Amino acid sequence: MFDYYRFNNKALKTYGKILRYDELQYKENANRKRTMYRPCFEYRVSGKTYEVTSKTTFSTQVIPIGQNTKVLYEIGDESNARLAQGNGYGLGILFIALSLPAFYIALQA
Repeated sequence: MFDYYRFNNKALKTYGKILRYDELQYKENANRKRTMYRPCFEYRVSGKTYEVTSKTTFSTQVIPIGQNTKVLYEIGDESNARLAQGNGYGLGILFIALSLPAFYIALQA
């Protein structure tokens, strides 16, 4: 969660374009596979084009291929850019909330 906070406070905003999606297959259990999508996008800063594969996966192709979208980046770390969509605090808070019961049980053992 701290990374989200730090990044979002320092990041600059620009626009980029979705180039494609990498499909990832996850095995949920013995009988079921789940397909997730990792967007690849490009954006330009100071005349230089950066192509980035997102570290975030989505259950659908949330932004159509070829569509312009907001991109967040830090000067000096342009290859670590992120899509603005899906880069909120909600997921970090959810993971923390889900891990608290396990942490509590571990302390009681």
